[in-house]
Amino acid sequence: MTKKGLIAVLLALLTALTPVFASAAPNSDYTLVSPYKDVDWSSRKAYKTGLHTHSSVSDGSETFRNMIYAAYEQNYDILSFSEHGITGRAWDKTPFIRPLYLYSYLLGYDKKPLTPEEFAAVTDGSAAVGATGEARGRGMFCLTGSNELNGVTVTMSHVNGYFLPENVGNMDWGFENGYDYALSLVEKHGGVSHINHPGDWSGTVWDDKKGEFNAESVDLLTDKLLRYPSCLGVEAVNGFTSVTAHDRVMWDSLLTRCLPYGKTVFGFAGSDAHTTGRLNSCFMYFMLDEVSNESIRSCMERGEFFGATHTVISSGAIGPEQDVHAPEGVDQPLARVSSLTTEGHKITLCAGNADYVQWIANGRIIAKQELSDGKATLDLDTMSTADMLYVRCEIYNVNGMVFSQPIVIDRGSAPLKYEPNIPAARRVEFILKSTRVYVIFKALFDLISGSIKK
Repeated sequence: MTKKGLIAVLLALLTALTPVFASAAPNSDYTLVSPYKDVDWSSRKAYKTGLHTHSSVSDGSETFRNMIYAAYEQNYDILSFSEHGITGRAWDKTPFIRPLYLYSYLLGYDKKPLTPEEFAAVTDGSAAVGATGEARGRGMFCLTGSNELNGVTVTMSHVNGYFLPENVGNMDWGFENGYDYALSLVEKHGGVSHINHPGDWSGTVWDDKKGEFNAESVDLLTDKLLRYPSCLGVEAVNGFTSVTAHDRVMWDSLLTRCLPYGKTVFGFAGSDAHTTGRLNSCFMYFMLDEVSNESIRSCMERGEFFGATHTVISSGAIGPEQDVHAPEGVDQPLARVSSLTTEGHKITLCAGNADYVQWIANGRIIAKQELSDGKATLDLDTMSTADMLYVRCEIYNVNGMVFSQPIVIDRGSAPLKYEPNIPAARRVEFILKSTRVYVIFKALFDLISGSIKK
């Protein structure tokens, strides 16, 4: 064969192979699966929602009535009381009383409910707003059946259960490190749940130098999320930022671990308010056509909501560059998402009152964009996506941050089958360290040794 003939054959082969190489490109063989795919952005509204709230019914430092009216004043549309070991009732019914919390009477905090007339006025919007003296004109929905389980534990292994019957979870202390107890209780009674403030659990250790959590805590929480389908996710943001500052990092770690098994971990935001001053620290926007128990539950299970917070602590690889500590009043508006849509390999955000958006995948910032005319588009075909499992966004302005749920990168592979593989020695150690005697003595030892070091 002549030299020219050889070159012609090689060029022909190269041309024939080009489609094969193109189809094998890492960016071409996947679909974006958004939790918002069924949201009609022209008709659904964003309802300000608080699901993690306390009062003098448990260990809060404000009366039940005052917390209700404060939430109403702060423009909440949906409110749920998840008291420690007390399942929430309608606000015009006397709450369940636990002997443990009778001390609140000595501090001047009663537990009186609203009258039927007051309840009707708050829920239909005819109750006056103190600042103006005029009716708000928009009711606040009373979501019952919520309970912060394991609420009286030193290890802080708290779980919020929702849609529980009134007689479930009341007068219950819970168990140290008792995630299985709480999650199985909720699942048994047909509710849904999420793990609260994972950074505050005693088994969680944050490494500031590495910008990550200890592997043992990620392993254990992964196990719980995969074993209980009714556990929808974790609190990615909690109002007590002193102990939950980096929980967004934990959320990303859990997403990366759980998605190969077909489990999308949703990120919740709860003020965990025990006083009216913290009530507006963080919350969620539920995207609903109408407000009911059924629509709220569907929204939670499908991830059709956004988290929101006025405080953001810079956390490892996901930033932001500087901490955000903004006032929490209703006159400090956060970004408002008007749509988050996908087309092909592009994700488009439309939002008002937004300065910039950062896009996060697998616990790393992959892009940061300023919004142009309230719009920003991420084109994944401009970057390598070979290892990406999901993309989520955080939308910032001077008053704080709003975050989306993860948009999953689906490559068509069957989910892995989860088979717990925790060594027997670690299981035994965990059981021993979960006894209340051990936990209390360890807490006392840590307290004394810490005082000595000071």
